[in-house]
Amino acid sequence: MKKINLSLNRQLFTILLLSLISLSIACKKDSTPTPNPDAPGNYTVYFGAQDNNFYALNGTDGTQIWKYESTGNFSYSTPIIENGVIYTTNTDHNLYALNAKTGTLKWKFASNFTTISSPAIANGVVYFGSDDHDVYAVDAVTGSLKWKYTTGNQVDSSPLVLNGVLYIGSSDGYLYALDATSGSLKWKYNTGGPIVKSNPEVSNGVVFIGSRNSLLSAVDVNTGQLKWSFNTNGISLEHAVTTVNNGVVYFASGYDFGTPTTAGSLYAIKETDGSLVWKSLDGKGFSSGPIYANGKLYVNSDDRNLYAVDATTGQKIWNTEILSNGSLPTAIFGKVFSSGGGNGFFYALDAGSGAVSWKFPIPNSITTSKALVVADTGAANY
Repeated sequence: MKKINLSLNRQLFTILLLSLISLSIACKKDSTPTPNPDAPGNYTVYFGAQDNNFYALNGTDGTQIWKYESTGNFSYSTPIIENGVIYTTNTDHNLYALNAKTGTLKWKFASNFTTISSPAIANGVVYFGSDDHDVYAVDAVTGSLKWKYTTGNQVDSSPLVLNGVLYIGSSDGYLYALDATSGSLKWKYNTGGPIVKSNPEVSNGVVFIGSRNSLLSAVDVNTGQLKWSFNTNGISLEHAVTTVNNGVVYFASGYDFGTPTTAGSLYAIKETDGSLVWKSLDGKGFSSGPIYANGKLYVNSDDRNLYAVDATTGQKIWNTEILSNGSLPTAIFGKVFSSGGGNGFFYALDAGSGAVSWKFPIPNSITTSKALVVADTGAANY
């Protein structure tokens, strides 16, 4: 009888032990985060800083892969990539071509003055503007000059190349349309105020650009004629970076030059006629503009915060104080990447909550640039 009870006790103990093991495994499975299907296994974040270095970081944890040291400031330029080569400009007057894997210099091309215009690339040609008043076209492989076009003032705006035409603004107040192959002028439109870091954006045959006279101009890409303009009532748009999604133009305004304490707002307007959809984050002031991703806008404000806003309503979703100093954020793979130069860090924030995923120390800030994020598969986010 005792032997039977002992056998039963052993059986019960075995069953209980197996149950506990199964429960433990189940608990472990339940606590494992659901992987993000959009995130690649590995990806790299590229950006330049005011410490004269250009950085490549591991996107998942923020560890440094390599850095390239120069004699000037990379922080204004948004880098681009093609065929494994990073192209970016520098205040030391140069356009740089760097090996994306190693950071080694392939070549550099010198303009005649400070360069803070970000490059664009199309059909094996790299385009950028310079404070020497010129727009440059440079061979992407050799770094040799193909052509240059002289405007009436500094060119800090960044080019957009579409269908064989290059669009770019100048501090002389003109929006230029140049033949991308030859550099010849197709047309130019006088916005009435200096265009500084405001970049052209094209949608449905219309190019949008902001200027200091508080106007966002919508210009026909074929004729160079104004279709409509939107007025922010004295608040400058010279640094306004526009983005267009689903028929809506998003941008942000800076400050009133007559009353510098009067700061601007975030706007959504219809691309067809410039009528207001909504206005948000009033009085914050912006030195760049929003970017769109997955129904949200992400924008750095001069009040030290990075904001996430519902693109349909303009309602704030979250904000995180990072002292961004006017940099453009990049949103991809469930994260938002941005400089927080005032805090001395480059940040990766959770796109849903704004919580800090990681941060990388840099002694100075990216000012108006936007990080380039590239997956190992070669997919890039500009």
